[in-house]
Amino acid sequence: MMPRNVLTRLRTLLRPERSRRFGSDGRGVAAVEFALILPILVLLLIGCFEVPRFVTIYQRIARTSAGVADLVAQADEPMTKDNMTDIFSAGLIMMQPYDAKKDGVIIVSSVNNPAGNGVKVTWQERCGKLAATSVVGNAGSTPLGTFPAAINPGSDEEVIAAEVFFTYKPVFSNIIYKGSTLSLVSYTRPRNQNLMTDPGAPDCTTQQ
Repeated sequence: MMPRNVLTRLRTLLRPERSRRFGSDGRGVAAVEFALILPILVLLLIGCFEVPRFVTIYQRIARTSAGVADLVAQADEPMTKDNMTDIFSAGLIMMQPYDAKKDGVIIVSSVNNPAGNGVKVTWQERCGKLAATSVVGNAGSTPLGTFPAAINPGSDEEVIAAEVFFTYKPVFSNIIYKGSTLSLVSYTRPRNQNLMTDPGAPDCTTQQ
């Protein structure tokens, strides 16, 4: 059996006027509502920060791939190692303030069809530490199926492909999105003459 004082307190709490007062008490409602919407507000704030950053990096990648392709297209035959080093250096500058040498790679490929004997990747050079696989293909091989058939070079023609890969790492990677490797490839044709000579591996060790 319950003690008498406990029963007395229960009867007091269960009185109709007490119940109505408890149901109409609004104290603490604002705190509860804030606690419910706080996670949504945090996600919105993080999204407002990360989405513009993601778009900015992708724009840098697009600008860099187009710029590198254009610089190679303006080169003269034969290209040299120094020419290629300067072009890659310019590409890394285009990606700033993002470190494309540490967190990415720039790949330039020459796709030729010498004397109409078949389309091949005649040479390929890269600069950057990211171990990304070219979507064009490897030097000495036939271009992969991802290479656009509409721009396949005809007899004695050439297409220059400039690829940029960059590892996007969100600032708040453990909350929404852990990141991924972004990439884009730009195609162009030489302005002057076919660039059949492999310029050789560029010196990426001293580039900023």
